[in-house]
Amino acid sequence: MSALQCRFVEHTDEGLALLSQALDDFYFDRFGDAYLDYRPHNSLNELAGAAMLYDAETPCGCCGWKPLDETTAELKRVYVRPAYRKQGAARQLVEAIETQVRQLGYTRTVLETARETPEAVAFYERIGYRTLPEGFGPYVGDSNCVCLEKTLCAAK
Repeated sequence: MSALQCRFVEHTDEGLALLSQALDDFYFDRFGDAYLDYRPHNSLNELAGAAMLYDAETPCGCCGWKPLDETTAELKRVYVRPAYRKQGAARQLVEAIETQVRQLGYTRTVLETARETPEAVAFYERIGYRTLPEGFGPYVGDSNCVCLEKTLCAAK
């Protein structure tokens, strides 16, 4: 496999839409109709920015973000195609978004993932996220969700 290239894209990018649909399909296959309750929280139209990984011209991973307040950005739509997992692709995407939001003045990132995706929770913990027990936004009190946060260092 060649080196993956990271590109920042708009929320209207076709590759982002394709991978976002693959993520929706993954969650629907795993959780069935219960996943439909969370779809309104995952609109690409709400994204302020996104990063994509490409293998040549093939989109293989994505990560977006939206502002929650003046200091907090929420990571959204983190997804890597199965063939590219366990090779640092997700870390590369998250770090690209963290760098972007830090440069824009955000000092904290948060995210939500399904409690029944322990592999995702473990990944985020490995890269410095910690559990946010009270949750945030629409996930407060939702026992199906794990919310995590990370404090970002000031931009250099």
